[in-house]
Amino acid sequence: ITKSNQEIVLDFAGQEEYYIDKQMFRNILINLIANALKFSSENTTVDVMCHANENELMVRVKDQGIGIPEVDQEHLFERFYRGQNVSNIQGTGLGLNIVLKYLEMLNGKIDFISEENKGTTFTLVFPAKYEEA
Repeated sequence: ITKSNQEIVLDFAGQEEYYIDKQMFRNILINLIANALKFSSENTTVDVMCHANENELMVRVKDQGIGIPEVDQEHLFERFYRGQNVSNIQGTGLGLNIVLKYLEMLNGKIDFISEENKGTTFTLVFPAKYEEA
């Protein structure tokens, strides 16, 4: 799904093993990385950084994309919500809502910073142990 000369760069540090629901974690990463690629142009990099220790797993997905307008940021995780600067990019507005639901099931947290035309960084933190819902 990458565009011409787009790269995904993985940086991992910390514990080599971390116990988490594999399918939910996979779906979270697919959604975030796919969005990062979709909303970034050719010749850009998507950085995926992971750090695991005995207390938590931190994942950061950083792109060089179109960014999220400030007016849209408070609605970002709502179902079917699409930002005003994405009208020419395909999507349903469900991806980040799905990410949020999976995070809730894993007792994870998400935060982001974004600047229009400069990119977005999502940071996720999962506790070392989670209770299944």
